[in-house]
Amino acid sequence: MQTNLSRGLAHGLTTLLLIGIPLGSLSLAAQQTTTTTTKPEGIQKSIDIETAHVIYVSGDNVVLKNPDGSLQLLAMAPGTTISVDGKPVAIRDLKPGTLITHVHVNSVQQSTVTEVTQIDGTVLRVLSPNSVILRLGDGTVNRYTIPAHATFESGGREIRASDLRRGMTVSATVVRTSGMDTHSRQTTVSGSLPTPPQRGTLLIFVGPATEQ
Repeated sequence: MQTNLSRGLAHGLTTLLLIGIPLGSLSLAAQQTTTTTTKPEGIQKSIDIETAHVIYVSGDNVVLKNPDGSLQLLAMAPGTTISVDGKPVAIRDLKPGTLITHVHVNSVQQSTVTEVTQIDGTVLRVLSPNSVILRLGDGTVNRYTIPAHATFESGGREIRASDLRRGMTVSATVVRTSGMDTHSRQTTVSGSLPTPPQRGTLLIFVGPATEQ
């Protein structure tokens, strides 16, 4: 029996060697291999602005009205400043109505605004890190993206997105876009969109949602 077993082992070893499997691979094959991947961050794109009016601002996001009447949403890199009257101004400190000219900035994302609405909604859920689901007065339930560093008003005080709780009521100016774009694709929008004064924070429409 022992002789037969030895012969069998020898035969198996010979077979492994013949098909080119190193002995060291036997132990490695039994080990689990883990691959770690990281989510790519937004791509910063340099943008030259000849002339544009600031329409809405929330956190690091700004909506600009171009000379042709089109509206452009820019999600700026944190800490980005824009030169206004020769002085650097942080994005979140810009005021609607400000005219900016001959400015070079870095934008993480950009998109063309296709619709502007104003809403009052009840918070159903806050989805970390930057989304909220609201129920509107007509019963519609939608999901919205909250710009980085944006704040809300509640009970006469400013609160962060992380402080939102189910049941709170918020007012917001909502923009629907052609889709956030980290590259150069642009969508042509004919005519000028109505731009009511900003009320509440700026939110970006994502799509319908459910209450659950």
